[in-house]
Amino acid sequence: MSRRPRWARRPERDERGSSALVIAVLMSLVLLMVAAFAIDLGMQRAGRRDMQALADLVALDMGRLVDGRTRAQIEAGSGDKPAASAQLSWSVSNNDDDTIGESPSVTAYWVELETDGSYAQSGGVPVEVGSGESPTGVVVRAATDVGFGLAAITGVASGDVERRAVALAEESACFSLGSYAARLNTSSSVLLDGILEGILGGGANLDVLSYTGLVNANVSLLDIALRLGLGSVDELLGTSVNAGTLLIAAANVLQADGTSHANILNTVGASLGGLTINIADLIDAEPGSGAAQTVTINALDLLAGTVLLANGTNAIAIPGLTASLPLSGTGLTTSLSIIEKARTKCGKRGSQAETAQVALAIDGTLLSSTSVLGLPVNGTTAIRANVASARGTLTDIICGSETSADPSGEDVQVTSGLVGASAEVNLTINATTNSSSNVGDLIGGITSLLNLLGLNRIASIEIHGAIGLKVETGDPSTAKNAQIRVPNNPADWSDPISVGSGDIGINTASVTTTNNTLTVTAKNLLGLNVSLNATQTLGIITNLISSITSNVMNPLVTALDTDILRPLLDALGVEVGGTDVFGQRPFCSEPSLVG
Repeated sequence: MSRRPRWARRPERDERGSSALVIAVLMSLVLLMVAAFAIDLGMQRAGRRDMQALADLVALDMGRLVDGRTRAQIEAGSGDKPAASAQLSWSVSNNDDDTIGESPSVTAYWVELETDGSYAQSGGVPVEVGSGESPTGVVVRAATDVGFGLAAITGVASGDVERRAVALAEESACFSLGSYAARLNTSSSVLLDGILEGILGGGANLDVLSYTGLVNANVSLLDIALRLGLGSVDELLGTSVNAGTLLIAAANVLQADGTSHANILNTVGASLGGLTINIADLIDAEPGSGAAQTVTINALDLLAGTVLLANGTNAIAIPGLTASLPLSGTGLTTSLSIIEKARTKCGKRGSQAETAQVALAIDGTLLSSTSVLGLPVNGTTAIRANVASARGTLTDIICGSETSADPSGEDVQVTSGLVGASAEVNLTINATTNSSSNVGDLIGGITSLLNLLGLNRIASIEIHGAIGLKVETGDPSTAKNAQIRVPNNPADWSDPISVGSGDIGINTASVTTTNNTLTVTAKNLLGLNVSLNATQTLGIITNLISSITSNVMNPLVTALDTDILRPLLDALGVEVGGTDVFGQRPFCSEPSLVG
């Protein structure tokens, strides 16, 4: 068979590369659809983000209306609060700029929130409280429609986007315990004089300074912050400031308000030099507590607290209290230390503050030569009084209109720490008594025992050695509740609510022996020793202690209770077993997101 020449043959069709073209076309279509899906998903995700942001912002605005009013009152508006619909429209118009999709639909639901931030729903819709009930939170639903790029292919033109936010208006308040201003007056000003002298070292003439005019003066922390060039109270509380500059700024605020006697702040401030303090040691505010923005501090508290903090040790010793307290004795020395200034606390329910701590010490020779049952007695005394920290816990905040029918207020549970006082006497006895009456008193109660032993002819008793006796209080701490209701109890926010018994109550029934090295020797009429066993010796010493308690300890305790501790604690404004609680107007509309 003949073959056609190569030049006469038809070329074979070459289909190489055709599959690549088909795949490229298909991949382009797939990638186009994936890209469209990605764009649509991205648009939907952006819509969710926008709706969540819008719901959060609107919920915060609407949460300001949750203030104890009923749903009907919130929806209608009252006082300076707008109607709910007006607040919603205002908030949406201020926050819906540049959101993706159609104009958003925003709805607010007034609900009862559980402790975990949840709320009742029916078919996915929040269940609102009744019109006569007071909601504790608000749920805001923000929804929109986002257009899809694949509408021509899928037939789905858009997708719904919805997000929710839950908010409530948390209440906060400020309170303080045991303020210096509680009972400070001119008759007790020697105490504050001592504090100032301890700081100023005599650099200021206290005779020409009058701070009694500051007792009822209050200064706004926000005004102080602005005077110091700071933008907010939070910034002030987070800043260490020069103590002198702080007092001078407070003086300028008070003078601008027309308060007299503010010049003492200038004088003391100029004397503090470069000492710095942290304002948070005076005012302790929890984050997000709106009450801190409106808090004021008593000007006298600010003065005393600042100089205490500027000392660097939080302790100022005030010697020479004998000049202001009715003490008696030979060579007594006294000192008073105010260890820590009480702090004002701003926060929500559960916030805690602690009172100042005060320590009094009286030492020296109590007795130069006193006869007890015919025995010359010499001794020294050590008196101590400690008012340890009392803790106050904010348990409730009442947001009202400050009328008799609708008061505002706070509940503060006060748990006093140890409030103790003690008096210790160390006596030295080296003497003999041979008075029949004194001997009879010493062996009283064991006479029948001595008679049985034929030892009833004791003519004298020798006692040598030392003995220490101590009386002290127990711990009277109890939990008490201070209920502040303005305007009924008290009339306004400047008056305190006092809790506590106001009585230390040292009782000599609690006398204890701290040391005993006494030896007892009994002699008969012939001067011969009478043998005594341990029980008989203890009986004589017990009778001696009873006599010392009656003749020495009882008068000492009486003087300690009535002449020293009560006047001292009154001067400091300290309620024993409790404290004075000062409240400030609650802050009742601090919105917070909880879901």
